[in-house]
Amino acid sequence: MSACAPTDRLLQTLRVHIPGATDDLINLELFNVMDEFFRRTSAWVHKSDITLVEDVQEYGFIVPGDTQVVRMMGVTHQNVPVPSATSTGVVQNSVGTLEPQMVFPDGDVSVAPARTDIEGGIFSYAIYRPNYISITSLPDAEARKWPLEIVLALTLARQCVESDCGEWSVEEWMWDMYFNDWLDGVLGRMYGMPMKPWNSQTHAVYHTRRFRNSMAYRKQEALRGFTYGQPTWRYPHSWTR
Repeated sequence: MSACAPTDRLLQTLRVHIPGATDDLINLELFNVMDEFFRRTSAWVHKSDITLVEDVQEYGFIVPGDTQVVRMMGVTHQNVPVPSATSTGVVQNSVGTLEPQMVFPDGDVSVAPARTDIEGGIFSYAIYRPNYISITSLPDAEARKWPLEIVLALTLARQCVESDCGEWSVEEWMWDMYFNDWLDGVLGRMYGMPMKPWNSQTHAVYHTRRFRNSMAYRKQEALRGFTYGQPTWRYPHSWTR
């Protein structure tokens, strides 16, 4: 078979359904469908570790070739979730003791409340530019003992649309797992093209609906990590004694 064997079954199936469509057009719409699919579902997950460095608050991270970041799914440090900085400026909720020189005689604080006797180790994160994560306070010596663990949702980079399909860095198992999803997505787009010999609004609506439904399912599947939660039935309490 050709160098892009993982896509052969999908491309051959599409050629049967939409005879006359060029391979370039099919590849373009396949790329558009896959990009929409990954952006909506977060089904392509990539994990990476970042080593914390003294006096550094912004860190770059590397993603697989020909991919780009859709969103940060989560950040952990020592297996503890790191909160995101959800507002402009940093609000640190913690308990500490104000130094005597920081208080006026009437009890009012004379400086910004963030200045307490608490030292480092408490931070949140934010993404202010692509492929860089910022933490809101400098990591102390204790925090630098463990890496920052990040989980990213990826999609295909735009330059892939100009490459041979063998260059696309999609993991091979995805071509089988999402075969029908991507097939419906491309057919929905292709059948909806006006003034084309394969145009069919009925088929366009049918396949587009199937694609939307499959994305909703895959999004929940990705969030749960291919699990369905805890069993709903348990042994009665008295049986476990």
